[in-house]
Amino acid sequence: MRLQLLVRVIALSAVAGLVAVACGGAKTPSGASASPTRGPTRGGSIVLGAEQWPECVNPITSCSSATWTWYSVLEQVLPYAMVLDLNGNFVASPLLTEAPTLDNGGITQNPFTITYHLNPNANWSDGTPITSSDFDFTWRAILNTTGAYTTTGYNQIKSIVTTDPKTVVMRFNKVFVDWPDLFGGVYQGLIEKAAFPKFANSAKPNLQNQMLDSIPFSGGPWILKSWTKDQAVFTRNDKWYGTASSARGGIPWLDQVTIVPRTDQPTEIQSLLTGEVDAIYPQPSDVSLLDQVKGTAGVTAKGTDGAYFEALWFNHDSAPLNDPMVREALMYAIDRQSVVNTIIKLNNPNAQVLNCGFVAFPNIGNWCKDVQPFSQFTYDPQKAMQILEADGYTCTGVPNSPCTKNGAPLTVQYSTVADNTRRTTTQQLIQAKAKAAGFQFSIKNYEAGVLFGDVGPHGKFTVADYATGGSVDPSDTSTLACENIPTSKNQFAGGNWNHWCDAQATSLMHQSDQELDPAARLKLFDQIYQLEAKDFVSLPLYVLPNVGAWRADKIGGPVDAYIPSNLGMFYNMNEWYLVHS
Repeated sequence: MRLQLLVRVIALSAVAGLVAVACGGAKTPSGASASPTRGPTRGGSIVLGAEQWPECVNPITSCSSATWTWYSVLEQVLPYAMVLDLNGNFVASPLLTEAPTLDNGGITQNPFTITYHLNPNANWSDGTPITSSDFDFTWRAILNTTGAYTTTGYNQIKSIVTTDPKTVVMRFNKVFVDWPDLFGGVYQGLIEKAAFPKFANSAKPNLQNQMLDSIPFSGGPWILKSWTKDQAVFTRNDKWYGTASSARGGIPWLDQVTIVPRTDQPTEIQSLLTGEVDAIYPQPSDVSLLDQVKGTAGVTAKGTDGAYFEALWFNHDSAPLNDPMVREALMYAIDRQSVVNTIIKLNNPNAQVLNCGFVAFPNIGNWCKDVQPFSQFTYDPQKAMQILEADGYTCTGVPNSPCTKNGAPLTVQYSTVADNTRRTTTQQLIQAKAKAAGFQFSIKNYEAGVLFGDVGPHGKFTVADYATGGSVDPSDTSTLACENIPTSKNQFAGGNWNHWCDAQATSLMHQSDQELDPAARLKLFDQIYQLEAKDFVSLPLYVLPNVGAWRADKIGGPVDAYIPSNLGMFYNMNEWYLVHS
């Protein structure tokens, strides 16, 4: 097959019927200010509110597993090779002169190589050129840093040729179809070698203890001036090489952006309404954001379909979910439709129960068109108890008390983000409905940084409710392959927090990572999805809606452009500017 098919397309369009509300004035074009302007001028500063706050800012370790590490820091300072545009296409970032293809010689099939030609004007914020040596250093650091969150794809690179400073030749051991996600894509980037002189000559740089509270370089639109538990301060990178027409925009209009944690959502929204912060990108809660800001002059809000896969994630090594029959019964004990009807439709009236395989979306590509393996799991308390009784449980006390086995009640620990009211309300609803199926939940919630930085990687949960970002490419390898289970032997690196190991599924994942024919690849994914459902790997809930709100009386530009994207609303803040009345 022709290798041009490697460049894949997704749709991140807004759902029809969701409302963009311009409160306190006439409707204005998308992203425009509600106040008269003279157009953008350079200068000024704004403050943004972040609903979650990372434990550290290291782009390699488990700190990078938290989406808000990227939203609030990393995507503003790291250079990307390939990047997503607003239409969801993988395109060349300003770092590259063009995207590699078979026709331009940037891709070869046998052996499989990817060649990047770097923009001659692409420099780090210290004025030194971004070179092929930086790619080589980043690759080695990802492979050798203790506790690296993922090495998928990077472990398929055999060598990186650095003979020409502005030419990067990656030689792979075998075909790796998701190459655009390496050194860029959605949640990856490039590290400056010269910023770490201690490791400059090391063949195996270990950056585990670096970048805990600072990023000492920038190849993005912004420079991270400071980062603490209280705020992140960014200043304009005047050496940014992007242009207004490029995939990541030009030099920022603003002088400074400060991002502050507002992890309590009512406080976050109130901070926007009072003008303490100028924009927020909250996760949808158990109330409508659009209704909450309606009637406040100068505030605009928008809701769209999102690109995050919300699920109940099962830890297969944690009792009682190490028993597949208990996992099966739990699939029928969860009233997913009630969750969608009661909570999710507040911010997305068109929301439906998610039945795609992990991690595919009904609105992204063709990965969930033919097979929806989790549609068989509807709320059925009687069926759940039948499965449990066949597994040796006694359920005569249901619903007043849970099923028991050998005198012990069936209790499942259930965790989520403590201050996320959408998830805690979901938790309460699921907990109440599951009693009729013989399940009792023990609630143990955490701050986001703790859940994603410690509890998840170390397997300290049984069931956890959280979302994972979608991608142009739905490869399961980094999150569900056997070799990516975090253990003490690998310093708890790897994204398979489920601790699910199915040899057949892992083999199919590896095959899919090398299959260049989309139709053949889809067939491999469909087999993986069926195995996921057969072994009750976890339970999808819904596609997480995306909502954002901002002070249109203060900031202008395409403020709402990236609300639907898994790159997040703040991704293009270099294109925002102060409104002049």
